[in-house]
Amino acid sequence: MTEELRLAAVLVGLYGDTGDLPLLLEVRETDFDTACGLGGIPEPGARADELRQWARELDESMFGTDPADELVSIWTDLARDQGMTEPARVTLIRELDDIVMDQSRLRCPWAPRTLAMAPLSGLARDFEELGDLPQALRTQRLYAALQETAWDCASAWRTLARLEREAGRLPQAVNSLAAVREALATPGDDSLRHWRRVNLGCFIAEEHYRLTLALADAGCVDEARALLTAADAVLGELSDNAAKGVRELAERAAERVREAD
Repeated sequence: MTEELRLAAVLVGLYGDTGDLPLLLEVRETDFDTACGLGGIPEPGARADELRQWARELDESMFGTDPADELVSIWTDLARDQGMTEPARVTLIRELDDIVMDQSRLRCPWAPRTLAMAPLSGLARDFEELGDLPQALRTQRLYAALQETAWDCASAWRTLARLEREAGRLPQAVNSLAAVREALATPGDDSLRHWRRVNLGCFIAEEHYRLTLALADAGCVDEARALLTAADAVLGELSDNAAKGVRELAERAAERVREAD
């Protein structure tokens, strides 16, 4: 059950062709979720006006007719899917600029002291999918700076380090991973109490080793050696299960640094 499926059913129903009822009913009975999501479809034998009324009521309650009521991401996703990447990119940049100029837009109406970070994380992901790494970095940097819990901070800076590495900004990526380690060392809350046993710890160690490899390949041997030491320290903190998926990469990074020496 998706919003796209529900909207498709509405668009079919708005035609008022009762010959479409068997198809709509078949879709509704696909599983429990579709039965709930497409409830109220008229039964076989219903009139055309009953079908249209059902579709209009669902349309008004779930979708509406004003495009301005939709999230910007709806239109940028559609533009991207149709190959219109530049209009999508320009729209997303404007959306980011608005947030940068007025960060109060991120405040939750029902909890003014709380920031809703989903718009920023969504923008970073959208820019990355469009291949615009500079804007993805700009967005992720702001996203990381605004995090309030130690877990969110460590996760956000780790993602920023990955983007910086992929963009070839290796010194900046080193600094971002240093911020991750600082969050692990002095968390300030208990949100990171299980990081050694879960995927976050694995991802952090993995990014350290990937950046070590990138530094060695770039001829930054001293920096690679120093980061390898930090990576091994992070790996040593992980539980056996969490560390299992990183050890092969750790060995490859260590071997590459030895070759560079």
